[in-house]
Amino acid sequence: MSVGLVVVSHSAQVAEGVVELASQMAPSVRLVAAGGDGSGGVGTSFDLISAALDEADTGDGVAILYDLGSALLTTEMALEMADPDVAERRVIVEAPVVEGAIAAAVAAEGGGELSAVVAAAREAGGDAGADGGGAGAAGGGASAAGAADAGAGAGGADADGSECGAAAGPAAITRTVGIVNPLGLHARPAAELARLVSSSAVPVTVSVEGKSPVDLRSVMSVVRLGTRAGDQVTLEASGDGAEAVLDQVAEAIRAGFGEAGIDAPSGAGGTGGTNDKASPGDAERSLVAGATAGAPTRIDLSATTASTPASPGLAVGPAHRLGDLPDDLPAPSRVGEPAEERQRLSDAVDVAAAELDGGDDLAQAHAAILRDPSLLDAAVADLSDGAAQSWWREVRRLADDLAASDDEVVSARAIDVREAGARVLRHLGVEVSRIDASVSGAVVLADEVGPAEVTELVEQGAVGVALGGGSPTAHAVVVARGLGLPMVIRFPRVDGVDEGVQVVLDGEDGTVAIDPPADDVRRARERAEAQDRRAAELREQAAEPVDFQGRSVLVAANVGSVADARAAVAKGADGVGLLRTELLVLDRETYPDEDTQRDDLTEILDVLGDRPVVVRVLDAGGDKPVRTLDVTPEHNGFLGIRGLRYLLAHPELLHTQLRAIARASVGHRVSVMAPMVTTVEEARAFREAVDAAVASLVSDGVEHAAPEAVGIMVEVPAAALTVEEFADVVDFVSVGSNDLAAYLSAADRTEADLAPLLDPDSSAMKRVLDALTEQAASRGIPVAVCGEMAGDPGLAMSLLARGVWEVSMAPARVPAVKDAIRRYGR
Repeated sequence: MSVGLVVVSHSAQVAEGVVELASQMAPSVRLVAAGGDGSGGVGTSFDLISAALDEADTGDGVAILYDLGSALLTTEMALEMADPDVAERRVIVEAPVVEGAIAAAVAAEGGGELSAVVAAAREAGGDAGADGGGAGAAGGGASAAGAADAGAGAGGADADGSECGAAAGPAAITRTVGIVNPLGLHARPAAELARLVSSSAVPVTVSVEGKSPVDLRSVMSVVRLGTRAGDQVTLEASGDGAEAVLDQVAEAIRAGFGEAGIDAPSGAGGTGGTNDKASPGDAERSLVAGATAGAPTRIDLSATTASTPASPGLAVGPAHRLGDLPDDLPAPSRVGEPAEERQRLSDAVDVAAAELDGGDDLAQAHAAILRDPSLLDAAVADLSDGAAQSWWREVRRLADDLAASDDEVVSARAIDVREAGARVLRHLGVEVSRIDASVSGAVVLADEVGPAEVTELVEQGAVGVALGGGSPTAHAVVVARGLGLPMVIRFPRVDGVDEGVQVVLDGEDGTVAIDPPADDVRRARERAEAQDRRAAELREQAAEPVDFQGRSVLVAANVGSVADARAAVAKGADGVGLLRTELLVLDRETYPDEDTQRDDLTEILDVLGDRPVVVRVLDAGGDKPVRTLDVTPEHNGFLGIRGLRYLLAHPELLHTQLRAIARASVGHRVSVMAPMVTTVEEARAFREAVDAAVASLVSDGVEHAAPEAVGIMVEVPAAALTVEEFADVVDFVSVGSNDLAAYLSAADRTEADLAPLLDPDSSAMKRVLDALTEQAASRGIPVAVCGEMAGDPGLAMSLLARGVWEVSMAPARVPAVKDAIRRYGR
């Protein structure tokens, strides 16, 4: 038996071609292709991948290579659903799919264990990741530890596999041999030589003039030497048996590997030693190309610039360089007295911050920036040239200081400061903007953009964005994902692309092709159009309900406004799992009365029609300050008097809101739930408050509809681990995954530096969810989950597998999650 290999690709022909190629190097290894969507189309199939894994697994383990990020998602689902003991010996490898498969196959053919096979595939990345799509960039080069783990398969190679010292000791033996086959030591001959020496304990290196020696067992390191017919290579080995091994290797090279009579392809170089050599991967690409005839063709990555993926999608259009916001403003026509200018600036800051208070988390973060007293104090210290000038000067200074930070999280906030500052300028009568109709149809290049600018870019018709800086956690990236705008970050050529040059940007792979051939542009447009059609199909299909393993489940949306409700309906949400009522009061100058709250809710519910809606009562505190209430960070922070704790301390607020909800519910399907619940006593008090509000409406003779169900949010670990105790009090529980992850890891989720701790797929989170769902099932309590976790297709599937009946997410994520359930939830 030996380690098996599975190649996962969006194209059946690509997967089969790679397997066919690798099989030539490793005839006894079990290689299995898992390509396409199972119906002859482009995509991936959970069933195909699961079957391939079983077929390839002989008991020694399976190495899995994939072509694109979404193939990774499906593969991870297959492993998630497998028996844990089996899944442990199946490893997903980030490596170029062609080179990685060849290297892994050779290592497996030589009898390497799973760790050695995986290390060999990773080592194949090097700097030649042209064939592997997105995996190539991520999989480049094994680590030193990984190379060491490969044992004989690594032979002491450096981390990048490019150099290996000669065998220790004075008795080194060398041979110089001429290459006779036209393509030199490309993948198949290199694999043959690797097999030849793998049965020996003698380390052998090979070198060509001008390049350092490489380990002969490292297939892709040998390939990257770029040898051709007529080149002289030097073999070196030492130790017992070295001479015999070198003789065998030299003879194999002289024999030409059965290729001595094959003409070299054009440009590959002949026996005359020309320098016009083909890329080491050309022969392999030609073989795979034959296997993929008629399949959708990817852009040749050799013509692209690697960047960091940020927001998936393909964009094709002319390059447009976005200018910077101005350093200086036009001189004001009039400057008032310092007291007058100070008041103008203070009022503008207050109005701008109040506008942002009513938005999402990103907008509220901008509001917090504007309320930073040090920023305003610095601006009013010198008002000699007017409020706008002094404000913008301090905004630029703060943004520049942040941008200069070596910490990418800190530097990413610079654009937020500028964007928030520009909003204040608008209220001072000064408009600064760099986005207009010129971006329509263009791939926009910029050093940075702010989250509001992303929205402007979409509205003005930009098709993609490449940023010179940026962070995967930057607010602009989050907005781009939500709006479906393809984006890459850390693009090194922002200032090196001519205006109007055609650009093909792949936000999933993180690649940008500058002025590619016309055929590549045409194929890219076809792919982009196909993606658009697919997205439209997903939206259309999302309107239909889905089943998971034979039971009906709800894929709902989180909303906080009429616009959100419209988006939920447009994206096919089955209902609303979380209506955030605090977003309806954040921007109020005075706290709304019962009639106003009823009217606000009615407007949202009318958009949603007969879809079920869960209304969460006011969640004040934490990261949701309500200016019209006595909510402070000191007393009402994440661990303070927030959520239901605050409402129980202010029963009149809760009573009024519950009456408003019941009045707005007439003609609709509405349930209510309380946030931040820790004990059964709190849940019971909430239930009693609901009953009291309904009873008061009956007594007053006011038209209303009692809630269909009463539930609680489970965000506090104490409640999550004792959910069975709530069975006699509530009708359902809804897990707030964002806060639960934060409380489990003792990490403030508003602190960007702590973001790595907020892992919804951590072992701790899994154990808590397992305990929660098991307890709930034993007492018949329905469980819903809302938050970022619910909007991830893979994690959503794992939640449903635990028995969760509803997942609720941002509206934009509904189609993809429904598609995943429909395809893999059988």
